[in-house]
Amino acid sequence: MTAEATIYVICSDLARNGKTLLARTLTDHLLLEGRDPYCFDLSAPEGTLRAYFPGRTTLIDFSEAAARERLFGTILGMAGRDYVIDVAANRLAEFREAAVNQGFPAAAQDAGFYLCVLYIVDRDEKSLHAAVSIEDALLPDLFVPVVNRFIGSALPEGVPGPTLVMTKIDPELHAIISHRRFSLRNFMLGDNAGVPPRMQANLRNFLHGLQAGLREFEPALSLRQLQATEI
Repeated sequence: MTAEATIYVICSDLARNGKTLLARTLTDHLLLEGRDPYCFDLSAPEGTLRAYFPGRTTLIDFSEAAARERLFGTILGMAGRDYVIDVAANRLAEFREAAVNQGFPAAAQDAGFYLCVLYIVDRDEKSLHAAVSIEDALLPDLFVPVVNRFIGSALPEGVPGPTLVMTKIDPELHAIISHRRFSLRNFMLGDNAGVPPRMQANLRNFLHGLQAGLREFEPALSLRQLQATEI
């Protein structure tokens, strides 16, 4: 992964399409890479992501102005580490508006961050249009459309730039790894406890595919920065 401190925004216009699973995988991947990510979970009051990383996650009620200011202020005031923001689908419009109104993308760049948006494009064509609007509003250093093979996607084949693919997971396996005590990171490190042998290859392929895609971010971000300095 890139050595530059990075803000990762995980989002989609629709719920229940693997967004928090992606945020979990990214966070554990960063930890395995020797990074020290801190997470913000915008799914209050549920706190889905926080349940997996209670010691490094703040639950944010994004409907409150003070909470919105605390989110952006905390990140900008504590630069030098990675942040993962899991944006609940029903808060996406508010997040986009608040980020733009508070000048967050430009302020993040001034603070030395890369801004990377990972957007799960759902199977509805409207999801693709919503993805474009988020990219246009936030102008991230890297915008990554994400395809979840389990639910399908409206993302056309051959789009330029990096994409991320979440391969299909057996529903029974998904139920196992969704338990808040299950650690994807431990599984990546070789601990297969809790995963039936017949399902281990499925989970291993899922995680290895995402990790390979995540490792492609560093050259893509470096190229984007190089292009920006030449303009």
